[in-house]
Amino acid sequence: MTGKITFVGAGPGAPDLITLRGAARLASADLVIYAGSLVNEKLLELAPHARCVNSAKIALHEVIALMRENFEAGRQVVRLHTGDPAIYGAVAEQYRELDALGIPYEVVPGVSSAFAAAAELKVELTMPGLSQSVILTREAGRTPVPPGEELEKLASHGTTLCIFLSVSGIPDLCRKLVAAGRPPETPAAVVYRASWPNQTIIRGTLADLAAKVEAAGIHRQSMIVVGDILNRSGELSCLYDRNFSHGYRSSDRSRSFQGKTAIFALTARAACKAAEIAAGLDDAVIVLPEKHAELVPAMRLRSYPDGGFGNAFRRCWNEFDGLVMVMAAGIVIRHVTELCESKLHDPAVVVCDERGTHAISLLSGHLGGANRLASDVARITGGEAVITTASDLRRLAAFDEVAARYHYKPIDPAVLTGFAAALLEDGEEFDLEMPPELFQQCYSANSRFHFSGPGDGNSFRIRRRKDGKELVFRKRRIALGIGCRRNVAAAELRVAAQEILEKHGFRLSEISCVASADVKKEETGLREFAEKLQKRLEFFSANELNAVEVPDPSPAAEEHLGIRSVSEAAALLAAGPGARLVIPKTSRENLTVALAMEGDEND
Repeated sequence: MTGKITFVGAGPGAPDLITLRGAARLASADLVIYAGSLVNEKLLELAPHARCVNSAKIALHEVIALMRENFEAGRQVVRLHTGDPAIYGAVAEQYRELDALGIPYEVVPGVSSAFAAAAELKVELTMPGLSQSVILTREAGRTPVPPGEELEKLASHGTTLCIFLSVSGIPDLCRKLVAAGRPPETPAAVVYRASWPNQTIIRGTLADLAAKVEAAGIHRQSMIVVGDILNRSGELSCLYDRNFSHGYRSSDRSRSFQGKTAIFALTARAACKAAEIAAGLDDAVIVLPEKHAELVPAMRLRSYPDGGFGNAFRRCWNEFDGLVMVMAAGIVIRHVTELCESKLHDPAVVVCDERGTHAISLLSGHLGGANRLASDVARITGGEAVITTASDLRRLAAFDEVAARYHYKPIDPAVLTGFAAALLEDGEEFDLEMPPELFQQCYSANSRFHFSGPGDGNSFRIRRRKDGKELVFRKRRIALGIGCRRNVAAAELRVAAQEILEKHGFRLSEISCVASADVKKEETGLREFAEKLQKRLEFFSANELNAVEVPDPSPAAEEHLGIRSVSEAAALLAAGPGARLVIPKTSRENLTVALAMEGDEND
């Protein structure tokens, strides 16, 4: 019988800054060997059944012998180190000894004192325009530093410095940094015992920090942070810039897939990739066999029993706007062929391998949005979107793709096929009557397309010059449903609605109407909000609203108003027969908002 050895990072000091995994290992430990006064002994209370040994009093060979003896006796051993074991943890020699003995071990990371100090200082160690690198180092003492790692050489880089185990020599340290080229006015701080009850923070500059630290009587267990980041005066990060794209956000939301997505996976590795993809999509669930359910967040999970894939796929076919299948394409094709109806109704289907290397747009590339969904998946996984539609390969904006992106529907869908073929004929030219900004964005760069006027604002019209045939798209009705408390202000409604819509790729200017319950007819703020938008305001009775099936009914609204749903039901009614929710109920302090869009059934 053999036991288990786990190296655990204790964190910087506060008992609640140990990881959940580290705490669990302590709870089951039979023996804890901890790094003396560097570890807060309050942490030992998390190991109520363990024998605790202070390693400051014994040598390396004794530590290893103790580990080996208890491992071979079948006991659970925790080697508890301060901060994170990987930073000045003196663990490498212990790993080597255990490897030589053939004894396996586990390592659980911890919160380094460098990051605990940054948290207490409330600074970001990397700031645009100031420093994009951090050097974790120490001053040479009884343990020398290798050539090239002298503090003066590292300081010359100008990056943020986090200096361990060096506060006892802080006067010399500050002089070295200034001699290396750091200005005397460079901000610097010392955090003594970060997160402990007797934590002390000293702020200053390289010119005065040493005197302040000596006056405070601090001689050990401190983190020294040096750099302009302490002033927090860096440039804004691109990460949350609305015009900046990254793996989980596109700067142009019209080019992203909009709708509910179900992500299917069959294997454990595919389930992990599905969770990665779901995190980057606005409204996604993960559909898995029950045996893999623990691999994904419960809030996104739908599971089915072994052998239930076919039934689960059929249920999701009409419920979701997009299906991402993390599996072999052959499996998907065999199930899709049973369910395909038409490009107007079929969901977007994308196939992705479990590495995320390729995301293949398989079905409903334009109207259904599979091309956009494949691009979104590839952006999230760092893979490549495989798009096979000819117009995309030729960098032509397909008419049905533009319509889908900007929420238009074809008046006569039967005409679509002929126009799709004509688009691929080099000699074909088209007159386009559409909003000028739409023409400018999608067609102005190609001489085959000619702007013939803005139209009526609610449609766009494409005419083939060759034979005069027309393809007409009409703007879908988009209804904004609102539920609100009494006396909510128009400005509050506008700010909340605009924020929620923009998050999902919509603009307030795109909505056709605002809708609510009859009981809100006298709300001045609601009326003023609709008037300023120049949108009609529609109200529905309790009976009308209660007749609508919604995904998120409100017990509070039913109790106080006798209405199961206001924002979702009102939006669906105002958008018309066949409407679908594109933004489910989203709550703010004094209001709820939902958005519904006209479907294809009511032509």
